[in-house]
Amino acid sequence: MGTLSPRTVLVLTVVLAGLWAPCVVCEQPNFIVILADDVGWGDLGANWAETKETPHLDQLAAEGTRFVDFHSAASICSPSRASLLTGRLGVRNGVTHNFAITSLGGLPRNETTLAEVLQEVGYSTGAIGKWHLGHHGQHHPNSRGFDYYFGIPYSNDMGCTDTPGYNLPPCPSCPRHSEAYRETRKKCYMEVALPLFENVTIIQQPVNLSSLATRYVEEAARFIQQASDNRRPFFLYLALAHMHVPLGVPPSPSTSTYGASLSEMDALVGQIKQIADSHGKGNTLLWFAGDNGPWAQKCELAGRLGPFVGAWQRQKGGSSAKQTTWEGGHRVPALAYWPGHIPAKRTSHALL
Repeated sequence: MGTLSPRTVLVLTVVLAGLWAPCVVCEQPNFIVILADDVGWGDLGANWAETKETPHLDQLAAEGTRFVDFHSAASICSPSRASLLTGRLGVRNGVTHNFAITSLGGLPRNETTLAEVLQEVGYSTGAIGKWHLGHHGQHHPNSRGFDYYFGIPYSNDMGCTDTPGYNLPPCPSCPRHSEAYRETRKKCYMEVALPLFENVTIIQQPVNLSSLATRYVEEAARFIQQASDNRRPFFLYLALAHMHVPLGVPPSPSTSTYGASLSEMDALVGQIKQIADSHGKGNTLLWFAGDNGPWAQKCELAGRLGPFVGAWQRQKGGSSAKQTTWEGGHRVPALAYWPGHIPAKRTSHALL
């Protein structure tokens, strides 16, 4: 197995600057990047005491390093994802707005992704979850450095979905519970049903959102096992549908729809951590973060901003969350877990 290229070392060093504990890496490590969608800084219990639904993420924070001043590169989906995979801001990589169902383009072909860099040095690369960087032709994940892809091509509100199915444009911003609302809600679906892809093949349409989290875990486990069987290091990019509306988990007597969905996401992260550890604890760097802040326009279906409420902005009738340059829009929870390499029980205040 060859050594990491200088470019790979540079990319990973930028991500982990100042975090390395004294150690010698004897083999190429595995990488898992879990990206939550529309998650709030305060949705992590380790960040915000009022949050009780994230015991697995809180444990991950306790066993690794927690970043309290970590910022996504943009406060909307496509630009932040393009920056995550290229290491370049939207003004440089050309992605400054979200791609739509009707978009023919995507992340420019002259941009190099982290998956392409790692693929060149022998890594097995997989993308599971939301892509949102172009879904036609050479913009597909399989053409951008990923050996395997399983997921949805854009946001889970971009097309017909299963229950609860509310909050689809042009529906009212906030959910309603009246019979009249349920009737008008049917008119909110768009003409193109949301597809689920395995590589370039649509395997389900419309996708069943309520079972999507389980399928993501199953596919992640299979991908990791296959890479292990082939004795290859792997890079897994897991881009969740949580916590973007519509939320696919019904409420319970003890929690809201949002709380139930947050608990499901937390359990998913716990399962991925357990799978990674089972293939050799200390061999895999697991990174968790969000693509941008919560979608405040969705009222009780939006996440927690923590202390970053933008009091002045709210007084003017606006939001301090997603789609804004206020801190609630781009300051997101972030965790790094790598036993033996990244310090445990550490909180970093570094601006990243």
